[in-house]
Amino acid sequence: MLQSKLFNDVQAFYTELQTALLTAQHHIHMAYYAFDDGHVARRVGHILAQKAASGVAVHLMVDEAGVYLDNWRHGRRNRQLLAHLQASGVQVDLFRPRGGRIGQFNRLHCKFCAIDGRTAFIGGSNIGDHYLGWRDTNLRLAGELGEGFTQLYDSLRAFKSHGRFPHCPTDLTVAGMPLLLTVPGHRQDIRRALLDLILSAKTAVTLRSWYFLPDAEIMNALRSQAERGVRVTILFSHHTRVPFIDIANRRLCRLLAQSGAQVYRYTGCYMHAKEAWNDQGDMLIGSANIDRWALRTNFECCLRFQDPNLAHQLVGELRADVRHCYKQKTTPVTRPVFA
Repeated sequence: MLQSKLFNDVQAFYTELQTALLTAQHHIHMAYYAFDDGHVARRVGHILAQKAASGVAVHLMVDEAGVYLDNWRHGRRNRQLLAHLQASGVQVDLFRPRGGRIGQFNRLHCKFCAIDGRTAFIGGSNIGDHYLGWRDTNLRLAGELGEGFTQLYDSLRAFKSHGRFPHCPTDLTVAGMPLLLTVPGHRQDIRRALLDLILSAKTAVTLRSWYFLPDAEIMNALRSQAERGVRVTILFSHHTRVPFIDIANRRLCRLLAQSGAQVYRYTGCYMHAKEAWNDQGDMLIGSANIDRWALRTNFECCLRFQDPNLAHQLVGELRADVRHCYKQKTTPVTRPVFA
């Protein structure tokens, strides 16, 4: 029987992750944009090295750019930490994308950890101390999960080499649930699923994101749903690490508010969650923000599934977070945002 547990506190997620890693008997597969040197990464790294020494096959993939860009002060320390893990028996893969239609701007943004095919974590948080002060969402799954994450890891490794475009399985699942991908120039599973989730809503649809800069088709879907009476709720971080996006999305948000959508800019701290759900019980949780980079350019992964209890938890968290938000006003807009 599949069990799920939601974490909106990053410290609780890291604690649960470390506890789960200690139970590994056969294999561990972890993929993250960043593995930033500090208390959390060293503790996780110590467990990985310990497990590798005991005979567990431990695989850790980290984006090469993320080693330096997520926390630029730690670039050299991060490389040293990964080298130490490699020397300790951990198979460390630095993600450096190459091949047809793939280049240096196509980064690994997936965030998952799979243990023995029976425990897995997916969500928004990378491994690093600075995430402890952020609002985020992570999900633990336990049960007969299958090999979906392991197959995804192996597929991602193939993008490190030159040559033909690597084969990427089209039917990846986790406990029977679709594991959706963004593979630049090749797959837009997550974007299609997000559009379907929005358009299939009958009474309500909710989106949460770190970055919010939707393309014209997603914008039109959200506005159309709001205008026909669907309760459209959007919550995202008022400030991010890319000020351009924080400014660029203001006009889009006024348009959405004018159409009847409830738009909230989270001001409590960084809001890094990435999730969407509707009144039909359809949910998306994973690494993808609502912007071009996540839905077209980066390597991303999300789970699509239905869980009424989990949806109820998400609604409760949304209500709590709204208290820390600035609500978008319906200031008149005189020009269309899209030509």
